[in-house]
Amino acid sequence: MNIFSFTTHFGREEDCRIHFKEQRDKIGVVCKCGHKEHFWIKSIWSYECKKCRKRISLKSGTIMQNSNLSFLIWYKTMFLMSVTKKGFSSKEIQKQL
Repeated sequence: MNIFSFTTHFGREEDCRIHFKEQRDKIGVVCKCGHKEHFWIKSIWSYECKKCRKRISLKSGTIMQNSNLSFLIWYKTMFLMSVTKKGFSSKEIQKQL
C-alpha cells in the first residue's frame, strides 16, 4: 500500500474507527466478566456486555487502550512504521505527524 491508497482508505478518523471495529469484531471482544456477547453502542463507539452491562471502549484491551491519540494518528503511525525498511524513531514519527 502506498501513501495515496492509504489516504484513500484511511483519510478520516471515522474510516479508521470503522476499519478497526470490523477487525476487532472478527477477533471478538471478551468482557472482564468473561462474557463474549455484546451490544454495540455507535453513539459512544463502545460495546456493552449483555451479561453485566459493563461498557468496553473500542480501544480497550489493545495497545491503544490508555492513549488519547485518535485512531487516525495511530493508523498513520502504523503505516509509517510498516512502509520503511529501517523503521522510524519516535522523534521522526513525532516530526512526521
